[in-house]
Amino acid sequence: MYKSQFPSRLAQVFTLSLIMSLFIVMGSQAESPTPAEANHLVPLEQIISQIRKKYGEVIIQNVRLTEEDRRRVRVIDFTDSRNRNQRAVVDAQSGKVIEVAQLQTPMPLEKIIEKVKSKHSVAVILKTRTDMRNGQRVRIIDFIDKKQKRWSTTLDAYTGMLVDDITYTVQPQGKLVSLSQVITKARETHNSIVILKTRLARWKKQQVREIYYLDESRFKKRLVVNASSGDVIEDRPYPSPL
Repeated sequence: MYKSQFPSRLAQVFTLSLIMSLFIVMGSQAESPTPAEANHLVPLEQIISQIRKKYGEVIIQNVRLTEEDRRRVRVIDFTDSRNRNQRAVVDAQSGKVIEVAQLQTPMPLEKIIEKVKSKHSVAVILKTRTDMRNGQRVRIIDFIDKKQKRWSTTLDAYTGMLVDDITYTVQPQGKLVSLSQVITKARETHNSIVILKTRLARWKKQQVREIYYLDESRFKKRLVVNASSGDVIEDRPYPSPL
């Protein structure tokens, strides 16, 4: 009798082990998100509804799914209930609003530089300029970090969000006055200037910083400063196109 029962009990043990293994596998699959779940994006309608709760009956002008600050975001341009054009940057996977900026004027260059410095150990800023990238206005900051690597960093001109970074090695520079100091000095003379672009250059056999800007009367001008001392060399109208 014992011999006849042994195979059936062995089969029961095997069946029970198989069932337990299936439960373990199913449990581990439930805990680990699938690739589709990991890449899940919050529905656009939900994000727009969220914006309307805060800004009223907005008119959506443009929506882009892109990558900024090294994460997937939705960039939404809209006109709010007070007829102001604004840009919202929203995390595409969580739905969290990261940044909102008005589109009347670009973010001041000083604030853009602060954002760059929050991500890099900036030693010397070489050049700044505005440009268009895929139909969007951007600020491009060329600088050297403290490890003597040169960077070209592109940021959204209105929100300051990082679009991309490019880096390559360069030769060390001498001691230079910082761009922030030059801008501060310029604003002591002109309170409401709009800075168009800056660059580090050679001019009349010396290294200078050039700042191209619009003054209070919206005339285009060029400020030339000695890059080592910060002394103003020239500050006058600049008629040629940028």
